[in-house]
Amino acid sequence: MLETENNQIETENAISGPVDVTIRIYGKEHIITVEPDETILMAAIRENIDPPYACQIGACCTCRAMKIEGDIAMDEREGLSDSEIEEGYVLTCQSHPLSSNVIVDYDQ
Repeated sequence: MLETENNQIETENAISGPVDVTIRIYGKEHIITVEPDETILMAAIRENIDPPYACQIGACCTCRAMKIEGDIAMDEREGLSDSEIEEGYVLTCQSHPLSSNVIVDYDQ
């Protein structure tokens, strides 16, 4: 993943097709399919998992989750501090899977 000058992560290495992503939320684990044109949050909403979210532009951090495994690219990351990103947090409203083994945990 490459971070650009305005803190955007380039998604040029993203998988071109749908990707199954594991989501841990409310004490349960769900496997959802994330289409190439959607974020992890959009796919979770589509699958009626009822994830937390508000603004969907990466500012409020309501959709923050811990990346447990895999590679993710975020379109925007302004709502997260550098230390939160180093700890593994992502904004699911801005996150696209770059690998097939992605696991995110909303409960952490």
